[in-house]
Order: sequence, then C-alpha cells, then structure tokens
Amino acid sequence: MARRVRGHALETRTGRLALPVARKPLFVRVGMGVSLGYRRNKLGGTWVLRVANGRGGAATQAIGTADDYDTANGSNILTFWQAQERAKSLARREGGAAAKSPLTTSQAAENYLESLAARNVNSARDARGRLRKHFLAHFGEQAVRALTKTALDRWLAGMVAKSSDPDKVRRSKDSANRVLAMVKALLNHALRDPSNGLIDDHAWRLVKSFKGVGEARRVHFSMQQAQKLIEATRDGAFADLLTAGFLTGARYGELIRCNVADYDSGARALTVDGKTGARTILLQPEAVSFFDRLVAERAADESIFKRKDGERWNRSQQQRRMAAALKQAKLDPEGTFYALRHTYISRAIEGQIPLNIIAKNCGTSVRMIEMTYAKVLAKKRQAFIDAGAPSFGKTLLVRGRANTTNV
Repeated sequence: MARRVRGHALETRTGRLALPVARKPLFVRVGMGVSLGYRRNKLGGTWVLRVANGRGGAATQAIGTADDYDTANGSNILTFWQAQERAKSLARREGGAAAKSPLTTSQAAENYLESLAARNVNSARDARGRLRKHFLAHFGEQAVRALTKTALDRWLAGMVAKSSDPDKVRRSKDSANRVLAMVKALLNHALRDPSNGLIDDHAWRLVKSFKGVGEARRVHFSMQQAQKLIEATRDGAFADLLTAGFLTGARYGELIRCNVADYDSGARALTVDGKTGARTILLQPEAVSFFDRLVAERAADESIFKRKDGERWNRSQQQRRMAAALKQAKLDPEGTFYALRHTYISRAIEGQIPLNIIAKNCGTSVRMIEMTYAKVLAKKRQAFIDAGAPSFGKTLLVRGRANTTNV
C-alpha cells in the first residue's frame, strides 16, 4: 500500500477553515513530483493536484471539493486522505510526469456532440452548427474551468439584436436562449466526468436565460388558405412538399429525408426522422393515395420528394419558394412551411383526435400542444363535452323515475 503523507494543516476541516481565504493553494508533497494543494474559498475549499513536468514547471488541476461543510462522498466531495489517493492515482495515470492539460470548451463540445450523436444525429448536427457559430468562436480555446459568469453574461447579451423593432429583439433573445441551453448541456456533460477535474458549475449555472421571449409561430393557415397556397405554387415538386406538410404535420427537414422505403402503404404509415428522433406517422386515406402516387415506380432507396431536376431537397431550399407561393396566393408573407404543421394540429384538435395521438404523430408532447394551441382547445372545449361526455341519451333518471328532459 502506498505510504500516506501527513499534512497537519489540511487533514481536518477545523485546521483548513482556520486558513485565510486565498487564491493560491497551500501544497503538501505526497509523492515524487506530486503535490496535493488546498485552496481556501469563501464557500469551502478545493483540492488541487500539482504534478512536476520535469522541466522546471508543473501542471495543476482541481480534483474535488473539500469536506469543509458537506459530508464526503468519495466522488466530488473528498476528505484529505481521499484527495491524496486521487491525486496519486491521477498522477500515475498521466505517466508520473504531468497532469493533463485543462479541458477546453472545444474539447468539451466534441465529447458532448459525440455522445449526443449516438442518441440523435439530427439534434447533434443542429447543436454543432449553433455552438460553432455562437459559442466556440468566442470561447473555443478557453479552459472550461476558466469560464466566468461575467464573461458568459456578456456573451449572452451580445447575441441580442440592437434594433428598434421589439419583435426582432424578442426573436434574438429566444434564439440566444436556445444556444445557452446547448452550452449548459455540454458543460454539464463535461462536469459529470470526474476525469475532467471540474467541480464547480457556478459560472454557467447562474447565467439566466431571457424570460418571456418564447413565442409560438403566429401564422396559421385555414383549410382554405392551405389549399389556396398549394394551388398557387408554380413549382409542382414544391407543391408536393406542401401537400405532404399539410397531410402529415411533419416538418420540412423530416420530409426531405424520407425515402420510398420509409413509406408503408399497407400499414398506412410514414416513418420520419428529425430533431425529436424517429417516429411513425399514421396516415389518413387521402394521404395514403397521395403517397401511393409519389412512390409509384421508384426504388426503395430513392427520395420520396425530389426537386424538378430530380435531386433531393436540401436545407432551406423551401424559403424562396415559400415566399413566392405566399405572394402568389396573397397570404400573410410571414407564413412559413411550419405553418402547415400548425394547420394539421389545429384541424386534428377540431376533429377531436385525442391529444396523445396527435402528439405521437407529430413528434411533440401533449403539454406543448396544450400550451401552443390553447386558443383552439378553448374554442372546442364545449364541443368536446357535448360530443363525448357521458349521457343517458334522451331519458335522464331522477331519483329512480324516468324524466324525459332532453340532455
């Protein structure tokens, strides 16, 4: 068993709490070229490992929180003796020469995105693009443990649009919130790996998102408007995409990835894969007839939706075509492809399809439907009760006697 080294000033919490608060740790040598340090903070202390690099310098890293106020758990809260064993173990893992370099935000992001991709490729792709553009461009080479709340607050504020248009400012704050959520997810992922030596999440945990800036997309199409939009579309291939959006409630990105093999005519189902993962959409008869026409004489690995030139649709290629179709149909220019999804869900609610079935078909949650379509639900509340609440029919029994009151 390795020899345990005494460190009288650091062995007990009483001794440690008698030390002054200081930025520099107090070290005790616990092995050849290996030292364990204790840094006294206002809210407790931190254990620090220092390993000589053999060239006159040394590398340091935090390895845990001292049990100054909380009971040690052997994981992130350590006694002096537990911290000493961890220090020696980490030093041996690094070949006895130097502790590994501090984890950078770029490295943390790669580790997180690799883990996320194993669960959902599309979410990982979206997160990678947003993180590279908005976060890693500013903090990519910085050590995670060097991040500060002040710096992150300034970064978040920097994503807010400087405009006299309140809605533009709101949208920029909403977008900033989404990026902040991704940043917190990747940093928390790094924190959960003990080998990264991260013990404090205050820098990002205390950064608050903007409140009251999330807003459902406001443009909804009525049945007649959706039909008018599709009929006004001069690009037949794009009209097929619009029709599919109306008949399925699927997102643009989900539809353009569909191959013929993803459609099962017999089961009346279409399998899509998007930001919420893969799911199967059950189709009504009209949708089945529509998809039967599209996939006729196509191989299983061919795309269901093709542009006029026969190629697969790519991201964002719908925007100009959508704008042109809206103008031609004389509809709200703020409309988007996503508005067809709103139409599908709104009409499904009005058709009294149970919310859990709508949610499963559309890759969302009942809670989200209740929040986003509260007005539609409120209007249909009485109709739902009239159509579905228990009833004896035309005869109501009152105290054992038949009452012919209509109900």
